[in-house]
This record gives sequence, C-alpha cells and structure tokens, in this order.
Amino acid sequence: MTMKRRRGYKQYEARLIQLLRWLFKKANLKVDDHLKIGKLPLEIDLIVKRKTQKEIKISLPRLFAYFRRYNVLELKTEHMPLKPGDLLKLQAYAWLYMEKHEIYSASEVTATVIAHHLTPGVMAVLPVLGYKHISKGVFRRQYSAFATHLISIEDLPDENVPEELKVFSNPQRRRQVFLSCLGKKEKQAIMDALSDLYESEVSKLMGFYDAKPSTVRKYVMAIGKEKVAAALSKEDHLAALNKKDIIAALGGKERLLKALIADLSPEQRQKLLLQSSRNGASKRQNGKAKIH
Repeated sequence: MTMKRRRGYKQYEARLIQLLRWLFKKANLKVDDHLKIGKLPLEIDLIVKRKTQKEIKISLPRLFAYFRRYNVLELKTEHMPLKPGDLLKLQAYAWLYMEKHEIYSASEVTATVIAHHLTPGVMAVLPVLGYKHISKGVFRRQYSAFATHLISIEDLPDENVPEELKVFSNPQRRRQVFLSCLGKKEKQAIMDALSDLYESEVSKLMGFYDAKPSTVRKYVMAIGKEKVAAALSKEDHLAALNKKDIIAALGGKERLLKALIADLSPEQRQKLLLQSSRNGASKRQNGKAKIH
C-alpha cells in the first residue's frame, strides 16, 4: 500500500490498523479489522482475540495487559479526533459484537479506544461517562459490564508507547522510531508505514510518488539517517526534506545514482528524465531573465 499523494485522513487509519495487526500478531493473537456488525457505518475498526481466556502472551505490550479473550478496538488518529459520542458507540459496538457471536460472558470482553489526543469536549464528558484517570494517558470506565479503556497516545509516557503507536504520536517520537528501526528487517512494517506517511522530497525530486522502499532507503543512507530524522522532527505532520540538502548529499555520487536509477521501472525513469529536463529548462529560462 503506497501513498502516492496525501490521500486524506483514512490513510492514517489504514496504516495504524496495519501496524497494530503486526504488533498483536507478534503476540500470537488473532486480529480482524473492519468487522461489520450491522449496516454501515456499524463497523468495528479492530478485533483482537486470544484462543482461550487463560492464554498468556508475554510479548504483548504492558499497555494492553488488561486484554481478555475478545477485545474490541476503536481507533482515532490526529486527523480524525475522538468525539464524545464515539465513547458511546464503543459500548454499543462491544454489545453488538457479543450478540453477533453469542458471547454471553462480559468478563471475556474488553473495549478500547486508542486516540491520538483528547479534546476539551471529550475531557469534559469523561467523568459523566464514568471514566477515571488511572495512569498517564490511560482512563478506565468504572462500573462497566466489560473492561473499558481509553488510551491517549499523545499523553502516554515514552516508555509505555509501543513503536507502532509512536509512528502516530508526534514528530519527536517518529524521529526516535525512524532512527531505531531503519535498516532492521524485522521492523520493515514500521519503516514502510513511515515511508507512506511521509511524502518525502526525495520522491518529489525524482518526479514520481511510488518509489520502491529499497530506493528510498538508499537515498536516506546516502544523505545520513540522523540528518533525515532531524528534518522529520521539525514538521508538524507529514515531513519533507530540503531539496538543497538532498542535492548536496548526492552530489558527485555517480555510482549511487546509477544504482538508484537501476531500481526504477521504465515509466519511473521516463518521469525522472522529464522532470530533470523541465528543471533544466526552468533554470536556463531564469538565467536568461536575469541577464536581461
């Protein structure tokens, strides 16, 4: 799944679901997404299941230690903030899931909202809905038939945020993830998500938006991952490198450039040549204008 342009807010949700699937599957849990429990928009973002109630998964992050056999998750990114009504829908989704699958023991079920941040409107209704602040970034609903949690990624302490959620937190945390995961094959899902969520100037410079991850990695290694990470941390949402930095970093590295071009499809190569010719013509035109 490649983001050719900034396609909108659903792309964030899709990548978040992908990374959470990866996270929970590492713990040998079964994961279903976009589970329909009625006519649209009655759709659960994510269901995470254990095989048995007693099954213990040591690799599951401490943040989700409360998980039981059936776990209903609703996801909210920074571009689609949590609304007070979503907390009511979460309860409805959990009950509908139980009804659909004939689950009659609420003690086997949990319901969770993972939100990027909490708005003042949400904070105002939490006491009314029975949510109690139990730790930094985590709220639990009191007197609920099943365990109900609200997790605010932005407010979680660093040590409690899995890398998969740090990607969707803030620029500083994304920078940490970028530096720690680059070049590690077992973290490829995280790096692919970062590549998609960051519409990089590398792709713009080359004149196309569907560069292979291996191609982008070669550019990053040529520029220096610390320099790239520093650029990422300065952006509010989607990061972009400075074109001058890229050109300066790649200047004179003909062997690298040949290797990069060899990775491209004929169509991509043609786009690159067209882009280069346009850039060259534009520079010549500007030069003539200055002379006159």
